[in-house]
Amino acid sequence: MPVVLKNIPLLSNKAQVLDLTAKECLTDEIMHLSLTKKFGTDPNIVVFAASTLGVVLDGHIAANQSDIQLTMSGLSKEIVLFPVNCNRNHWCSVMINLDQGKVFIYDSSASSYLVSLRAVAQKLITLLPNDVRPSTRLQVYESGLGIQVDNYNCGVYVLLAFEIFCGAEPLSHVDKKTLQCLRYRYFRMCAQD
Repeated sequence: MPVVLKNIPLLSNKAQVLDLTAKECLTDEIMHLSLTKKFGTDPNIVVFAASTLGVVLDGHIAANQSDIQLTMSGLSKEIVLFPVNCNRNHWCSVMINLDQGKVFIYDSSASSYLVSLRAVAQKLITLLPNDVRPSTRLQVYESGLGIQVDNYNCGVYVLLAFEIFCGAEPLSHVDKKTLQCLRYRYFRMCAQD
C-alpha cells in the first residue's frame, strides 16, 4: 500500500479523499479540495465552492443569491469556475472568462442537464458587477474529452474541463483506464499537504 494511503487516519477528514479512488461521484468537499489544490495559488483564477450555489434542482440556485452577488463584486478580469451539482447526482460546470467576456457551460454527458445549467449561467451573469458583465450569449464548452459513458466520473470530467479551460494541454477522448489514472492523479494531489 502506498505511503500516502497508510498515512491517512481512518477517522479523519482526509479519508474523504478516498472518494477519488472509488467508482462513485465526487462529493462537494472533494470537488472543492481538488480545485483549491490545482488553482488555489493562481490570482487570475477564481474558484467557487459547489456549496456557493447549493444543489441545483431543475435550474434553480438553492443558495442566497445576494450572498453570491456580494462574493462576485470584486471580480474584474479573472477566469471564474463554478462546479455545479445538479440534482445531487451529476457534476456540470459554468466557466466564465471575464477578460474575453465569454460564458461557457459544460456537461460531460451532453444531457438534459444543459437546460438547467443554461438557466444557472444566465442567473450568474446577472449577479456579476455591471462593469465586467459578459454577454448573455452562452456557449457549450467543447472539452475534446468525449462523452461520459459511465455514471460516476462526471466530477473527473469537470475537473479536466476546468484544467483545459484554464490553459492545460487538451487530452482528447479519455477511456475508462485513463479516467481511473486521472482519479488517482487527483487523489494524490488532494492527499498531499
